[in-house]
Amino acid sequence: MWMGDRYDRMPDVIGLAEVENKEVLVKLLKYTILRKYDYKIIHYDSGDRRGIDVALLYRESVMSPVCITLKTPHYGGKKLSTRDILHSRMRLPDGRNIDFIVNHHPSKFGGESVSEGRRKAAMTALKELCDSIGNVNIVAMGDFNDSPEGAAFQLIDNFLVNEGMDLHRKGEGTIRYEGRWELIDMFLTGPGVDAEMEICRMPFHIVRERKHPGEKPFRTYSGPKYIGGISDHFPIVLKIFY
Repeated sequence: MWMGDRYDRMPDVIGLAEVENKEVLVKLLKYTILRKYDYKIIHYDSGDRRGIDVALLYRESVMSPVCITLKTPHYGGKKLSTRDILHSRMRLPDGRNIDFIVNHHPSKFGGESVSEGRRKAAMTALKELCDSIGNVNIVAMGDFNDSPEGAAFQLIDNFLVNEGMDLHRKGEGTIRYEGRWELIDMFLTGPGVDAEMEICRMPFHIVRERKHPGEKPFRTYSGPKYIGGISDHFPIVLKIFY
């Protein structure tokens, strides 16, 4: 309810990464405070080796799906074993469409330079998807596993607007690594979208660092140990102005 108190309403759309399966989402909507709202689920199993997917929740009273597609990144002539990109075209009551795209791009596992090609492949797939949509009202969101100056983001320069750029320039971030904030969770918008991005620093989602001065998100696991937090990422919010 923190979100509802802060923004005077619950989100119309929620993009999710690190989703284990649809049953988790069903339980989320059935056994938490979200049961009071009319959220519906859009989720498909992806080819990720760990079985991790992305998903979209939307309020049925606010919008309805027109079409749903998946885009699989390719790398080296083969399908990349990562999360599919989830595209949902949603129709508003006034007849306008907004294309929501949920991403979770490959991590830097194995080293930044070694993994850079995989992130470029995912960003190329996102750009190809946007090219095919034919709509200026695009909202791409998710964990891009790279900061805004990363090489992969050059692929969408002058094509999508990175709503997190100003926050990044101010030194703000969604994760904290080795005592430094990094912004890897972002919204990228099309030319038809007037919006503003915020990072949600909820008081109950913040703990003190032990190794470095400052604070960090209260994560769920520390290695294999369950510590009861929410996530090692702060959530982000996009306010769209109509």
